[in-house]
Amino acid sequence: MIRHIAPLAAFVLLSGCAFVGRDGIETEMARVGDANLFLNLEVLSVINTKKTLTDHVATWVTGKDCSTIRAQREGVWCVDWPGPPPPRQQVYCYSSIARPSCYSQPYNEGNDRLIGFVPAPLPVR
Repeated sequence: MIRHIAPLAAFVLLSGCAFVGRDGIETEMARVGDANLFLNLEVLSVINTKKTLTDHVATWVTGKDCSTIRAQREGVWCVDWPGPPPPRQQVYCYSSIARPSCYSQPYNEGNDRLIGFVPAPLPVR
């Protein structure tokens, strides 16, 4: 966690020293157009990711999914990332009179004809 906080602290401390404008490094205050640029980036971030720029930094530092929009709606700012989806079940489908009948185990009764098989996924190592 300290390896995330140290660069962030350095960025915050050094950001007030100078302003990089169109003409290079300037020591004067930012122009009005440059403040609008930051606001435009903030709006684009909220529209596309449902997160503010501060939320992206908080997500990077904490390793959780942080969102101010979610905090306003649900009351929780940072939540754990969702886990992987459960593996698909093994399915065997056989033709019947109307539509196919599917089972979780092979069904070998008489003249049933296997028309589809979805194998269980292989474990990832």
